Amino acid sequence: MVAIGGVGGSGTRLISQIFQDLGYFMGSDLNDSEDTLLFTLLFKYTQILTTTDREFDQNLEIFIQIMNSEKPLSLAQFEYLHTLAANKRTLHAKEWLEERIRRISVGKPHDLWGWKEPNSHIVIERLFTRIDDLKFIYVYRHGLDMAYSDNQNQLKLWGGVFFNQQSIDITPHNSFKYWCIVHRRILKLQKDYPKRILMLDYDQLCREPNGVLSELLAFIEYEHEYDIEAIKALIKTPSSIGRYRQFSLENFSQKDLEFVKTLYT
Repeated sequence: MVAIGGVGGSGTRLISQIFQDLGYFMGSDLNDSEDTLLFTLLFKYTQILTTTDREFDQNLEIFIQIMNSEKPLSLAQFEYLHTLAANKRTLHAKEWLEERIRRISVGKPHDLWGWKEPNSHIVIERLFTRIDDLKFIYVYRHGLDMAYSDNQNQLKLWGGVFFNQQSIDITPHNSFKYWCIVHRRILKLQKDYPKRILMLDYDQLCREPNGVLSELLAFIEYEHEYDIEAIKALIKTPSSIGRYRQFSLENFSQKDLEFVKTLYT
């Protein structure tokens, strides 16, 4: 089982497309970014950080049941889902959440399956303690490039929690600060779970697809045939690589700038 996540705008959509090309089932309710929206419904809200183990396990049970079994949800499970969708969230209206419930259908077991939802990194440690065979692919791009990304949804949703503030201004400075906090946390988790977390540099994938794809396939222990040229054809180098060089660095934390230097030297 694989999960794909990262700060929004890091290139996770491409990695999901690669996994689908490899034969992985990534959910039946996907958006244009290839997000597994069932995961969004069940885990993408700030209260998930303080929810009880019982509630978290209930969410996870529903998620796995829909994604990888033929067992239909019970009436009680549907009622529970409607409670999750009862109130609008920072990034999603009630109607959008209810639509996710309407799209649920009876599934089937899959030999290869997983999901892609950038926010997966928020709860990945909690998931590791519950799913023994789960592997996590953390996709990232240069933090300063991400500071100028149009996609700042994670900063809007989690910034207040991570910065311990009630409100957060959506600025390149705060975006970079958020990226550094998340990246440091994932690096620490990788030390605790070295065989379960792969740090995948999207920019390097564009530069050196053969090497990065080989590392990815070895990480998931993929043993089936695949068309490497078809997979490489999915990779498109974005023009936004290196965009931070157009801007001054004077408004960024020196500590964070030094941290990024350690990653690219």
